[in-house]
Amino acid sequence: MADTAQKTHPVNCATAEGDLRAIAAEKKHAQDQQVESVAALTPAGALLGLVTGTEHKRLSMLSGDYVKALEEREAEIKTKCGLQ
Repeated sequence: MADTAQKTHPVNCATAEGDLRAIAAEKKHAQDQQVESVAALTPAGALLGLVTGTEHKRLSMLSGDYVKALEEREAEIKTKCGLQ
């Protein structure tokens, strides 16, 4: 299986602060999805995910891997651009 999901754009320090804000918002969203995980695991929630094509992203969010990947990207941007 190709590892295309792991490819990221190069860090652009000119947009780093906006990128970090976007990552923070997405982390919050992913954490909120983890809290709502019970709905995702019900038969109706699972069916809706299959119909809308969101089941893979939702399962990724629930596993914690998604938040970890966001945190890694955040750290990469901060390191490369010298941000705190």
